[in-house]
Amino acid sequence: MKCAQYGEHQASTRRLSTVTMATAATILDDIDDKFCQCCLCFEQYEDPRQLPCLHRYCSKCLDKEIKRNRGDLKCPLCQQEADVPKDGAQGLKKDFFMNEIIEFLDIKKSFQDEETHECGDCSKIGKARSYCFKCSEFLCDGCHEYHMSKKSLKEHRPYLLTLKDVKSKSLTLQKLSSLKQAPMCKTHPDDVSRLCCKTCDNLPICLACTYGGHKSHEIEDATSLATVKREDLRNRLAILTESKDKIEQEVEKTLQMQKEVVATADTEITQLDHDAGRELNEIGRALETVSEERSNASRQIRDKWEGERERRQQTLEERIKRFRKEHEEMEQKFENDMNTNIRKSNETYNKKESKLLGKQENVERQLREGKGLISQARGSKLGKTEGAIVNGKSTIERMQNLIETGSNILVSENNWTAIQNADRVCAASEPLIRELEGKFPGLDKVLEYPQVRLSPGRAEKMKVSDEPVIEVAIEDITRKEWYITGVAAAPDGTVVITGGTGGPQAHISVIKLDGKISKQKLIGRVGRYPYCFCAYFRNTEFAIAARCNATIGLYNADNNSYHSTDLSKVIYKKMEILSITADGSNDHIIAGCWNDPILYVLNGKLQLTRTINLPQIIKSPREIVVNNGAIFICCESSKSAYAANMEGGLLYELTKPVTAIRTVPFNVCTGNNGSVYVLWVGGDFISSSEIDCVITQYNPDDGSLLTTTPVRAVAGRIAAAEIDGAEKLLLASQFGGMLRVYGLEEDQ
Repeated sequence: MKCAQYGEHQASTRRLSTVTMATAATILDDIDDKFCQCCLCFEQYEDPRQLPCLHRYCSKCLDKEIKRNRGDLKCPLCQQEADVPKDGAQGLKKDFFMNEIIEFLDIKKSFQDEETHECGDCSKIGKARSYCFKCSEFLCDGCHEYHMSKKSLKEHRPYLLTLKDVKSKSLTLQKLSSLKQAPMCKTHPDDVSRLCCKTCDNLPICLACTYGGHKSHEIEDATSLATVKREDLRNRLAILTESKDKIEQEVEKTLQMQKEVVATADTEITQLDHDAGRELNEIGRALETVSEERSNASRQIRDKWEGERERRQQTLEERIKRFRKEHEEMEQKFENDMNTNIRKSNETYNKKESKLLGKQENVERQLREGKGLISQARGSKLGKTEGAIVNGKSTIERMQNLIETGSNILVSENNWTAIQNADRVCAASEPLIRELEGKFPGLDKVLEYPQVRLSPGRAEKMKVSDEPVIEVAIEDITRKEWYITGVAAAPDGTVVITGGTGGPQAHISVIKLDGKISKQKLIGRVGRYPYCFCAYFRNTEFAIAARCNATIGLYNADNNSYHSTDLSKVIYKKMEILSITADGSNDHIIAGCWNDPILYVLNGKLQLTRTINLPQIIKSPREIVVNNGAIFICCESSKSAYAANMEGGLLYELTKPVTAIRTVPFNVCTGNNGSVYVLWVGGDFISSSEIDCVITQYNPDDGSLLTTTPVRAVAGRIAAAEIDGAEKLLLASQFGGMLRVYGLEEDQ
């Protein structure tokens, strides 16, 4: 029952506040009894007192709360703590505004009920015609006319409230305030208090008091002080109103973001279902192909041996009588040979089928785990947005209470209402304003989900051909004695090389496998070391990095266009870029610098989005490549290769190859089957013309070494490319312009 009454009380308060702020001319007509009810005792306020939070209660109700809380006091509505004066609730500020409203309601009710009263002048009992606030008495018709006509009572006329005024329903809070005369001086009851003693907590005093007990106190004119207080309050309310509007906008944005969180999660799951379905379909088709090939192979072997048996049988039939025993032995031998070949064939296809089934199981497992991660992240993000919305709405309610209370004070023209209440509203607004100096809780990353990508599983062992299948000298590079410091390939087979020209410029060249250059772009002045590195990004775009002037750009191999940005002007430090890699599916371009253990991540608009702090063991990333959420790094300082996650955590160190010469990791690339290939070189790469190279293949899941292939060639850069429907490795020499293509086949 009390909850229902409290709800009605709050609704009444909101209606009154709306009228106060919208149409002050009709506010008093909208006031009902519930607005003046204490929400603790649900009776009309009796000696109402205001807490620092501006909520009001009966003084007796507050004393009960103080007693119940053993001397402490919290606002029952907003739970804000309040200091308890020595004399309890009597020491709290009186609510002058509510007292005016209650006094008006009592007078209004008396008029409406046509109650009889003793006239304040003639003492006759009858219906009241008016009420004199200066006399604080009801007046009959005769005495009312006497007040209006007698010159000696001229000062009483502005303070008369008539029955006609009440019935007209045109009485406003502003008019009611004007009917109330200034309080009388407590020390000199016959004098009106036109001054205010700030030393005595804004106590109303008269002019005579300034020569008595308040002689050395800080005195202010009541009208001037009220004007200052109103202006201060008006400024505070403007700040609160502006802040309230901003938070309401933030809450609305957060509600919209909450909808986007759900939509983004659904989109991610749909995309994951689509990717997994496509992968499972490919595996299913591969299984059907293996089954069909198995049947065809068995049939061909059977047909072959059956034909051979028939031919032999025809030959033996002529000598069957003499060679029956030989025929039986040979028959048995052919049968055994046939079964042996079929068994070997089945073993080969069983291995292929087992690998495909393993991949299928891996994809299904990753699908289950990926959906679980996304669902868990969605729940967490929805919880964050709900918390932000609840906090925002709570802050808006607190602001609304302050704005409504302050607006009521501003509407009132009673100076003492402003003097007694403005400071409290301003004080209550201080902690809210300080809270609002901080930004509304940011949810910038609420739409980010854990990157769930389908891992290809354990990579197959691949054997590198002993000799290159293609070996060409790139015509312009060789003829002009330029050099190569970068090589990359797109999925469609487009090959791009980059490097220096011997001068201050660098070149970007699109080449064919016959050694001819189809497109070429010369870029900028790239410094005293015009090294230029490249990595495939997406579509027909390649990420380009120039070492000395720290520029990172995008080159379009389709239209030969190029644009770039200077990373050093964003980082504000001198830097030399040594390596670059790209992940177009996640809109990442990642650069590593000489003698700098930090990787710099840019987006497709060449804007720096974040940095990755590498493990302490990695001081200078010579070469980097991204593969399925991991970064593989050739470290120049430690002469080792490592794998790290996208947050910079060390995953493992790659096993060094065992060779007859000392080698260092110089370049790294990834293959279509998920393998990681590292080019290890021996000797002095800059001065030597004959360098022993080693190509190692690693499984990206655990960094295990799969294959080691020595290569006798001059090489400094490696890349994987799709050529003639099969994956191959490209090895480019820094000097001489030589490009060698090595074949790859599964190592049984």
